[in-house]
Amino acid sequence: MTKRIAMVVNEAWNMYNFRGGLIKKIMEAGDEVTVIAPKDEFTKKLEDLGVRVIDIHINSKGINPVEDIKLIFEFRRIYKREKFDVTFHYTIKPIIYGTLGAALAGVKSVGVTTGLGYAFINENIVSKIVKYLYKFSLLFTKDVWFLNNQDKIIFLEKKIIPEKKAFVLPGEGIDLEEFKPLVKTRADGKTVFLMVGRALWDKGVREYFEAAKDIKDRNKDVEFWFLGKIGVPNPTAVPKEFVEEYVKNGVINYLGTTDDVAQIVKEADCFVLPSYREGISRVIMEAASMEKPVLATDVPGCSELVDAGINGFLCEAKNSRSLTEVMEKFLVLTESERLEMGRAGRVKMREEFSLKKVGDTYIEFLKNIKKRSEG
Repeated sequence: MTKRIAMVVNEAWNMYNFRGGLIKKIMEAGDEVTVIAPKDEFTKKLEDLGVRVIDIHINSKGINPVEDIKLIFEFRRIYKREKFDVTFHYTIKPIIYGTLGAALAGVKSVGVTTGLGYAFINENIVSKIVKYLYKFSLLFTKDVWFLNNQDKIIFLEKKIIPEKKAFVLPGEGIDLEEFKPLVKTRADGKTVFLMVGRALWDKGVREYFEAAKDIKDRNKDVEFWFLGKIGVPNPTAVPKEFVEEYVKNGVINYLGTTDDVAQIVKEADCFVLPSYREGISRVIMEAASMEKPVLATDVPGCSELVDAGINGFLCEAKNSRSLTEVMEKFLVLTESERLEMGRAGRVKMREEFSLKKVGDTYIEFLKNIKKRSEG
C-alpha cells in the first residue's frame, strides 16, 4: 500500500539540493512524496521530479513567539487536511514547530537534525531557548535521526531525547553518478585549492583566507578559489568588505555562485572546508566523489568523511596555522600521490555514504510503518 509522506524544510532549494536524489529513490519504491517548504526558484525543479509542493511561510531567523505559534497551527491545519502517514522534519523550525503541529494533528513524525549549527556552537540565551524547545517538541516525535554520531551524543548528554529515539543516518546520500570524476581542462601548472560554501565565519572563511595569504606570500604557484554566496542572512555572515579586501590583494579568487558546482570542482586540485561544525558536509561528499583530496577540520560532520593521510588531511578548527600546515603537506605530495588520495575518497563515499545506503534506510523505515499499520 502506497504511503503518503511529507518532507518539510525551511527552504525549497535545501530540499532539492540535499535530498532530490533521495526523493526519487522513495518514489521509485512506490510511495508518494509531498514537500512542504517556502516556495522559491527550486520549487519547479522539485515539481519536475513528480513532487507536490505545499507553500508555507517560515521565517528561519525570526524569533517572534507569536509568529512561531501561528506556524505550529499552520502545520496542524496542513497535516489535518492532508492526512500524511508520516512526516520528516529537517532544520530547526520545521523540527520544533512541525513536530508540534504533527502531534496536534495525530500524525507520526521523524525529526532529522541536519546539523546543530549556531545554537549549539555558541552558549547564550538563544541557544538555551533552542535546546529547551527541542527537548519539549521531540517528546512528540517517533524518532530523531542524526547525520553524525557526535550530534547524537550531545542530544543524549543534554537529555534532550532518550536513547531509544536516536538513530544515526549515513549522511544524506551522495549520488555517485551525478558527482563523478571529470577531466580537468586547466593546464597552467598551478595547484588550486577550492573552498565552497556560504560566506560564514562558522564555515572557516577567516581561517581559509588567512592560510591562503600565508602560503601565497611564499609560493606564487598556488591559487585559492572561493565559491559561495556573500551577504547571507545569518548571525555569522562574513561582511562583503572582508572578502573584497583579500580579492583586491590577489590572495583569493572569488568565483561568485553557480548552479553547476561540479564544473568548478573538476578544475581544482584540492578541496578545503575548515568548518567549525557540520551535520554531515554535503560539499565534502561531492568533492570526494569527484576524486578530489579533501582538507577539513577535525570536527563532527567533517572528520567522518576524511581518513587522515588516506583521502585528505584534518586540521584544528579555528586555527589558520593548522590549516596552513595541512595545505603544505598537500603541496609536497607527488601527482601520483594526489591521484591516489582522490581515488580513495570516492571509494569511501561509495562504501559508506552513497545515496543507495541512505535511500535503503528510509525505504526500510517506511516498510516497517506499512507492516505495523497493516498488521
